[in-house]
Amino acid sequence: MALIISEETTRKLIDMPQALKAVEAIFRDRAAGRVRALPRRRLQGGQRQLNVMEAWHAEWDLFCLRAYVGKANTVTLYHGRTGEIAAVVNMGYLSSLRTGAASGVAAKYLAPPKSEVLGLIGPGWQGTFQVEAIADSSPIRQVLVFGRDPKKRKAFIREMRRKVSVDWKEASSLDEIEAESDIVVLATNSATPIINGDSLKDEVLVVTMGANAPARHEVSVDLVRRMDLVVTDDLSTARTGSGDLIDTFKAGAVRWEDVVSLEKIITTGAPQPRPHRILFQSNGIADEDLAVSRYVLEQVKRKKVRVKKILEI
Repeated sequence: MALIISEETTRKLIDMPQALKAVEAIFRDRAAGRVRALPRRRLQGGQRQLNVMEAWHAEWDLFCLRAYVGKANTVTLYHGRTGEIAAVVNMGYLSSLRTGAASGVAAKYLAPPKSEVLGLIGPGWQGTFQVEAIADSSPIRQVLVFGRDPKKRKAFIREMRRKVSVDWKEASSLDEIEAESDIVVLATNSATPIINGDSLKDEVLVVTMGANAPARHEVSVDLVRRMDLVVTDDLSTARTGSGDLIDTFKAGAVRWEDVVSLEKIITTGAPQPRPHRILFQSNGIADEDLAVSRYVLEQVKRKKVRVKKILEI
């Protein structure tokens, strides 16, 4: 019998602190060899594109199939032993939650010590999760916000003041974001690089997650060239899906063998002495989807939450 778990239910059963723990744990399991996964694949149709990625966890013996196209966005969880569907989970909320959580985990291990200023470029839906996650995992005292639309910036700050108790400030330029931020986050859908890194602090963490396709770009080749360490959530996915890293590789500014996976940082720590400038490139991977959707499924069972059940599809 398969459970059908709605977006409304997922919002009630998991929050950012829980997502941070689940995502960090799945990266530790990756490092221990308990997780297998396949990178995102894309199938272009007439007007839309189908995106598919998969993961499996040995201890849980649970398969995760993430698929999304247009507004349809789901995870299907399969029992590894029986092949039966355990649940179909709406990922409208969870996919953004786990993307934020991945950045929060990365900031926990990669941000400069005593990071106090977070600069956000892209005050949109994903930006809310980015700020919440990094504020939970780092000693942030101020958030600078930059976006092209002043009304959107102000509305974003008004909303987020109720969620995150820090000093909020509108940034007047991208240069201000670079010059004042200990952590710079780009949460956009840009097709062209937004920042070059000319004004970055000597110690900084730059986080990108929007450039998860070859045609998308958030940072320039020059910015990546300035980094002392480049980290990604999954190297196989980055090789085929990270527009910024693909371009940097083609330009000869970075070698794939020098890009470090996040699970290595979590289990062994950052190289010592600590690199001053670090880039974390987040692709959004099925392992993270499995972590948060499985957590929700377990909460449904433990709390006996009423959800739809179907005998067959």
